[in-house]
Amino acid sequence: MPDRLVICSSPEDDDYVGEHYNADFVNIGEYTFEDLGSILLKYKEVLLIHNSKNDDDFFLLNTFANLYNIENNILGPKGALNREINHSFYINSNIKKQIAKDQILFLGCSHTFGMGHSSPDTVYTHILSKMLGKHPLVDAHPGKGNWLTEEKLQTYNLRNTTLVIQFTDIFRVMLNGMHTRGHIFNRSYNQVFTDEVLASIFIEQVKRIVNLLQANNVKFAFFKISHTHPLESQIYSLLTKYKEFVFINDFNQDTGNLGHHFGVKSHTLWADKIVSSGLLS
Repeated sequence: MPDRLVICSSPEDDDYVGEHYNADFVNIGEYTFEDLGSILLKYKEVLLIHNSKNDDDFFLLNTFANLYNIENNILGPKGALNREINHSFYINSNIKKQIAKDQILFLGCSHTFGMGHSSPDTVYTHILSKMLGKHPLVDAHPGKGNWLTEEKLQTYNLRNTTLVIQFTDIFRVMLNGMHTRGHIFNRSYNQVFTDEVLASIFIEQVKRIVNLLQANNVKFAFFKISHTHPLESQIYSLLTKYKEFVFINDFNQDTGNLGHHFGVKSHTLWADKIVSSGLLS
């Protein structure tokens, strides 16, 4: 019995493929994953051969390799690495916006943008950055919501960076690809968005963002400045389970010098609490 097993993606000439590699042979279409997983345990070496022109066969073979932790350099029938799968789209995974080591990226709504302030120096983004000896990189979206924050994160090279997220009203959703603005959206427009649904969507969104940032070794903190929500206490009870969450319950200290939004006392408080958490040190 040979010590080598060839797993083909198709029954097409699989016997010739086995002969070519001096190996026993099977094809993935004739077995369940579980049965095939039991078979491969009998062999010291397993080769994956894509021997058809059907992309679905390739994907199935690749999925099996991932599930059973097989090195998935899938070969063509004559030994060449098979990388010739054509895509109808292009994923830009290399060109991303950079965050310098002396910068802090800030994402949030109008509060992060600095609405209500006549000078950026009185906004928490600049106050906090000055306290840490860094430069603020502000990418805010006034009136829009957390969906846009999550999308923007995908445009940055996040590895080993520093970041602060200000979450806003959870009723600012994305509908049909458009980010709704806070002052024109009412959840009664669509009965799908009950308070419970909105809260659940938001918590899952936070979970995805936290996982993304942790995986990229980001130093980060996040907090929430928004209108009161009927399920506010339940939402905060879940947010406080994250060590990166900074709870600011008394965030409204004053009004900005332009007569709207929160002022310098409020923003200074936010900066103080975030810095004192030690999350960005």
